[in-house]
Amino acid sequence: MKLLIRIVLPVLVIVLGVFLRGLLIATGPVLPPQDSEYLIPLVEFSVATPETTTLDIVAFGEVRPRSTSSIVAEVSARVTFVSDKLYRGAFFEPGEVLLRLDDTDSQSALAVSLATQDQAAAALELEEAAVAVAAQEWELLGKGEASAAALRKPQLAAAKATLRGAEANVKVAKNNLARATIYAPYAGRTQMRSVELGDWVAPGSPLATIYATDAAEVSLPLPADALGKLGLTMAGPSAEIQVDFSAAIGDSTGHWQGNLVRTDAMIDPSTRMLEAIALLEDPFLASGENPALAPGMFLRATIQGREVQNVVRIPRHALCSGDIVRVMNDEDRAVERNVEVLQNTVNETLIASGLELGDRVILTELPLFVDGMKVRVNGAEQ
Repeated sequence: MKLLIRIVLPVLVIVLGVFLRGLLIATGPVLPPQDSEYLIPLVEFSVATPETTTLDIVAFGEVRPRSTSSIVAEVSARVTFVSDKLYRGAFFEPGEVLLRLDDTDSQSALAVSLATQDQAAAALELEEAAVAVAAQEWELLGKGEASAAALRKPQLAAAKATLRGAEANVKVAKNNLARATIYAPYAGRTQMRSVELGDWVAPGSPLATIYATDAAEVSLPLPADALGKLGLTMAGPSAEIQVDFSAAIGDSTGHWQGNLVRTDAMIDPSTRMLEAIALLEDPFLASGENPALAPGMFLRATIQGREVQNVVRIPRHALCSGDIVRVMNDEDRAVERNVEVLQNTVNETLIASGLELGDRVILTELPLFVDGMKVRVNGAEQ
C-alpha cells in the first residue's frame, strides 16, 4: 500500500499542475498586437565649405642658448677678484671684468723679459758697430774678398736672433699678464661658477660657464612627411619660415616669434625624425607683453607651412575609420564617403578631396550605423 502511494501521488500532482496551467492560459486576458516603432536618429551636421589655408605643423622643443662659453684659467695664480656679475643668473655687458688673478709673477716676468730685450738690443748695436769696424779694417788691408768670419757676420746673426727671442719672451709675458684679467666676451648671463675668491687655479682649470643673451635656438623634431608641407629639404629651408612659439607662464600664456634657420645634419636614429632649428632674437630679456625665456623651457611651436587651396575643414571626431566621412544626402539618408585626409590636428581634420561645397557632414556618432539609414536634424519631423 505504501509503495502504491509513493508512485501514484507524484503522478497525480504532475497531472494537476498541467491541468491548472492549461486552465490559466485558456481563461487569461488576450493582449492586442502592437506594431514596432522605429525612432529615426537625431544628428548634427556642418556644411562643407572649401577654403584656402596653410598647413601649419605643431612641434615642441627646448630652449637653449645659441652661444655658450666655458671660462678656464690660462695661467697659474690665485683668484684676487670675483665680480658680482659672475653669480648664477647675473647679467653682464661685453668688456666687463669678471675675474682677476694675482699678476705679481706675471709683472715680474714681464720686467725680466723687457730687461733681457734691452740687453739684446744693446748687444746688437755693439755687434753692428763691430761689423762696421771690421769692414773698414779689411778695406785698409786690401787682401781680396773678406770671409764672413772676418766681417763678424755670424756674431751679427747671433745678436739678431737673441733680440728676436727676447722680443718673443716679452710678448709671452704681456699675454700672461693680460690673461690674469678675464673680461666678458659678449653681453650674456652666468650659468655656473666654479671658483671662489682666494682659490688657486692652474692652466685649464674651469672657472665659470656663461651664455650669450642675443639669441636662442629651439630644436624641433619633425616627421619626414612634414618636410613637404613646410617646403623644407634636408639641406634646410629654401625661404624664411616663420615659427610662433607659446608657453604657459603662471596664469598667462607668453608668445614669441622666430624663424627656421637650418636643419640638423642627420636624422635621429632612435626616433627617425629630422630636427629643424629655429632662432629667436633677444629671448632672454622681457619685451613688451612677452616675458623673458630661460634655457631649458619647453615651448610649443606652430610652424607656418605652405598654402593649399580647396581644403575642407571638419571637426576631428567627424572622421571615421581613418579616411571615411558620413554625409547626409538629398533624401536625408546617411551615407559613407571616402576622403583624402591632408592633415590631422588635435581638434580638426583638413580634407583635400572627397567633399564638395554644400555637403552636409554628420558630426553625431552613430553606433548602429547602416549605410543609407534615415536620419533627421533639429526641427525635422520624426
